[in-house]
Amino acid sequence: MALGAEAVLPWGSGMNANEMGWLMNGPDPDEWPVVAWRRHHAWGESAWALFECGMVEFITRMMLGRFDSCPLGDASLWKRTDTFVSWREQRRRLVAGLDPDTGEPDPYASMYPVTDH
Repeated sequence: MALGAEAVLPWGSGMNANEMGWLMNGPDPDEWPVVAWRRHHAWGESAWALFECGMVEFITRMMLGRFDSCPLGDASLWKRTDTFVSWREQRRRLVAGLDPDTGEPDPYASMYPVTDH
């Protein structure tokens, strides 16, 4: 089933312009998963993320740091912060054969070259 913007019912905004809502994918609101639009995300990664849990579980897991990675791209709540790297800089690093997050040489870059074309 293809769902569009009309299937998202917003319920919250987070730091850094992140938006959260329910994905209204069925008739029972108790079954609606959380969907988040993340302002900061890795190059090539969708800004949208789906979480197969309800709002209370999502917020609880977020506040306690119980996701593998921060679902909203800002882990300062978990006392883990990274340097911000814009998508343009990530792209430049990829084309140069560097790790897009760290800027360090990527030993596998020649296996999967990225070009500006």
